[in-house]
Amino acid sequence: MKNKVALEEIRNDKEFYNEYQIMKQLKTNNIIKERVELYRDFVVNLIHYLHSTYLGKEYIKTEEDVKGHFNWAFNKVISEYENEGIVFNDTKELRTYFYNYFHVRFYEVENAPSIKTFLGFWDEIFLVKPNKEKTLLNALIEIYKLFDGSLNRKNILEKIL
Repeated sequence: MKNKVALEEIRNDKEFYNEYQIMKQLKTNNIIKERVELYRDFVVNLIHYLHSTYLGKEYIKTEEDVKGHFNWAFNKVISEYENEGIVFNDTKELRTYFYNYFHVRFYEVENAPSIKTFLGFWDEIFLVKPNKEKTLLNALIEIYKLFDGSLNRKNILEKIL
């Protein structure tokens, strides 16, 4: 019972956008639902490759090993999208963002969270729903802009719109 009360207090402290505010933020930031889904799939694939090929700290020991593993997974996802005709041009900022995130949350931790934990976290960010937590919507907007800055719109416009 005590934990339930504490959980409710945490939830009450969070700030949420109502449906109108969410729609306004999406429109203001030119966020397109189909691209949100595309970017979510990118992250899901990246998580899958990182988790399924990670051999552990006994094999991936050095910073060079970590960079190699991460870059391999990131490049694999980029390559698969290119095979589908979706081209990301300048991925430097996007790569850096995700490298920093996974470096702290995956490679540096003693026991890496499960793939389910990562997928749940990112699903919360990419889910557009009424009464979305402000921090999650702000994270979505930030990541969306990073992806959008990397996306070659010339090729993608024909496929999405």
